[in-house]
Amino acid sequence: MLIFVLSIFTFILLVLFTALFNFSTVFVAKEQAANCAQQASLAATKDIYEAMEDAIIRYDTSPARLLDPVFITPDLEREERELKKNHPDWASVEIRYTAIDHVLSAWLPGNAELQGYVRDGLSRAQGQIVDVVSTILEENHATLEGSSIQLFNRDDRIEVNTSVRFTTEPLGFDFIPRDSAQVYQTGQSRRIGFLDEVVGWSSHTIPL
Repeated sequence: MLIFVLSIFTFILLVLFTALFNFSTVFVAKEQAANCAQQASLAATKDIYEAMEDAIIRYDTSPARLLDPVFITPDLEREERELKKNHPDWASVEIRYTAIDHVLSAWLPGNAELQGYVRDGLSRAQGQIVDVVSTILEENHATLEGSSIQLFNRDDRIEVNTSVRFTTEPLGFDFIPRDSAQVYQTGQSRRIGFLDEVVGWSSHTIPL
């Protein structure tokens, strides 16, 4: 009787261990998918602001500045200095991005030339973002099929949705089926502050 009871108790413990193991694995897969999505959305943000820096340079070096010698770069540098003074704890990249947000938000309304450079920059950045996001997801073992990039969501953020495959482990118990499923998570970038002033750009989702 003692051996029988110990056998039943051991069996129950092994079943509970298997259930807890698979339950914890779901959370690991969920965290992995969330980290992948967040990392990819942050990398995509860099491409957007690099494209905006190029748009500013194109505007300042345009032949039109010979007739209208008013440049954006001095305003951008002043804004950066002001942000550094008011927010000494901010990272330099956050200061740069916020300065670009503020300056473009002030310069874009009614400025058809700058609007064109910004829209062109957003279009070119889109192709780079697809490559960057795809690479990051693959390197982190996320599933590309079914993943997507939203440029931009209702909060003017880049949103990356991806998944990681989760597979149950029966650990020798035949009555526990081996099953698999995709665990989806979403990551968002910082808010792209100048987007409200861009004319002619519609938000859309890019499937990977």
